[in-house]
Amino acid sequence: MAEPEWSGFWPAIVRGVEDARLRAPAPVARPERWWRPRWALGGAVAAGVIVSLTLWQTVFTPFVPDGPVVVSSAHTEDPRGTVMIYSTHEKDVTVVWVLGLDD
Repeated sequence: MAEPEWSGFWPAIVRGVEDARLRAPAPVARPERWWRPRWALGGAVAAGVIVSLTLWQTVFTPFVPDGPVVVSSAHTEDPRGTVMIYSTHEKDVTVVWVLGLDD
């Protein structure tokens, strides 16, 4: 069997490495997107916060009468009793509570 010829092996390896180093890498083709996922997610979160704050302020506002409520107290002849009077500013609704006279 004849001995193989190795004289051109290493120069060919060196030439292949240098050629690969000098060659510019091929540009990576990225698909053109008209939307960005991060911007879409951020916009959706911002819209959700705005909608929830708007609904929270309009739907979950407790019922408050238009005018202020006037609270008065009165004394009774009985030392254990107290009378509380709640009325609107226009005096169209009045609620009287008598407290402490359970006996």
